[in-house]
Amino acid sequence: MKGTIGVLRILSLAALLAVAPAASQAAAPEKPSADKPDPDKKICKREVATGSIMSRRICHTKAEWDQLEAKGKADLDRTRAMERSRSLVEGNR
Repeated sequence: MKGTIGVLRILSLAALLAVAPAASQAAAPEKPSADKPDPDKKICKREVATGSIMSRRICHTKAEWDQLEAKGKADLDRTRAMERSRSLVEGNR
């Protein structure tokens, strides 16, 4: 009798272990991919102004951060283009 109870315990444990990974995968909600974060999610960053030791917290959505980054790159490109054209004009004098 003890032998059959031991075998039943082992078989039931094996069955539970076989089903557990499938159950945990089915119960887990689908996460958004790490490649494409939610554009409406708030992202906060700390920024320290030049000449200050105090930082301040700035919060924007992912879409707003992307806009700010694009504007900063466009401003930098425009400034570099102006410097190149200025150096060409000054070089021809």
